[in-house]
Amino acid sequence: MTSKNSVQVRMYSFDCRDAAALAGFWSGVLMRPVDDGATQAFATVGFDGDGPTWMFHQPKGELPAGRNRLMLDLGGEADWSEQADRVEALGAERISDNEQGGTRWVEFRDPEGNTFRIFAPRPE
Repeated sequence: MTSKNSVQVRMYSFDCRDAAALAGFWSGVLMRPVDDGATQAFATVGFDGDGPTWMFHQPKGELPAGRNRLMLDLGGEADWSEQADRVEALGAERISDNEQGGTRWVEFRDPEGNTFRIFAPRPE
């Protein structure tokens, strides 16, 4: 049972060289279409559908090496910003606050250095 103010897994995100190409691959695997507007820098599968969204994003700078090429994205509710502050207070390192295409999120590293993000509710 989840409380009203809990966070949930809503997206699977990949750092990649070509977001549209990788989204095309996973679109075929998942048998779900790539969402409109896919570019080399940013693409999604299933953003407006049921189930988790798959997001593909070309990071600024170098692609991460080794592990953690797939990161956990947590979807917050209206209190997503407070949830981000709460997670930071628990010991997460806040890396950046972001917005792209109306989607807002905060990127963190956990105490072991694994990257994850907390997202605002999806834009209407």
